[in-house]
Amino acid sequence: MRGDLMFSIPSFSSFYDKSKNKDIIAGLFLISFAVVLNLIFGYFAMVFAFYLSFFKWDYIGKMQFVGLHNYMIVLRDLSRGFHGYPYILAPFYTGLKNILIYTALVVPIQTFLAVTLAAFANQKIKGQQFFKVSYFLPATTSSVIVGLIFIWLFMKTGFINYVLVHVIPGFKPIDWMNDPHYLLLAIALVAIWGTSGHFMVSFLAAMQAIPEDIYEAAMLDGAGPIRRFFFITIPMLKPMITYVVVMGLIGALQMFDLAWIMAGANGGPGGAGYTVALDIYNEAFTRIRPGVAAAKSWFLFAIIFTTTYIFQKKYGRAVR
Repeated sequence: MRGDLMFSIPSFSSFYDKSKNKDIIAGLFLISFAVVLNLIFGYFAMVFAFYLSFFKWDYIGKMQFVGLHNYMIVLRDLSRGFHGYPYILAPFYTGLKNILIYTALVVPIQTFLAVTLAAFANQKIKGQQFFKVSYFLPATTSSVIVGLIFIWLFMKTGFINYVLVHVIPGFKPIDWMNDPHYLLLAIALVAIWGTSGHFMVSFLAAMQAIPEDIYEAAMLDGAGPIRRFFFITIPMLKPMITYVVVMGLIGALQMFDLAWIMAGANGGPGGAGYTVALDIYNEAFTRIRPGVAAAKSWFLFAIIFTTTYIFQKKYGRAVR
């Protein structure tokens, strides 16, 4: 036994002494924390949520197997929504409808703004670093703080209405936070403002990776800045555009923080700001139905997975 131990220690020491092996061990050590956390709070949580979706539980008593009953509750909620029931009786349907509208607003606009901001930041102008930091600053700010600030800005007597009154002739101030017709739009505008700078960095990195030789050849052929942007930059950015859109879809469909801060746990007036993530939270911690919350979370997962898979299959294949 002692001989085996004496043999193993020198073997490990000789293995570790090699510089290449040192890099491998250091790399494995550094990623081990992220891997362990991902296994616990990612994959284990996902598997447990699937297991929990077949049970009725109140966090204290014994778990009771109910089969597909929790999924039937979700389907009944969707059926009620299709038949015009109020959002209180069909919260999941209301949240799904709102989040699809929100996604349709946020993802295209944030992608367009991110490309535009990256194009400006990629220009060789004075103060370029200042513009890069300014664009990215909203992405580094806490969403809670951002939501609280914009609640004040979107007040009927707030700064946004003040500016619109002086810019648009005949404009009447809007009560953004208490009007069900504008609450979701206000949340979407805040999300666009906060996420465009984040994706701008991705586009900027992709733009700087485009070889200068391509632009020089196009300039020799007489292509101007606009033609070079649309016929060289945009086609070369297709892989990054696919990535940004997919990440935007994932983030938008599971949006929670801004809705919680700006609309409240009940989604504001008429449930205009209610989302699927809010409904899952309420099921788990307000109505104390974690099994139903788990079933709804798997419905949301199926929607996100299907949406992103179809988009990548349709547009991602063309850029491989």
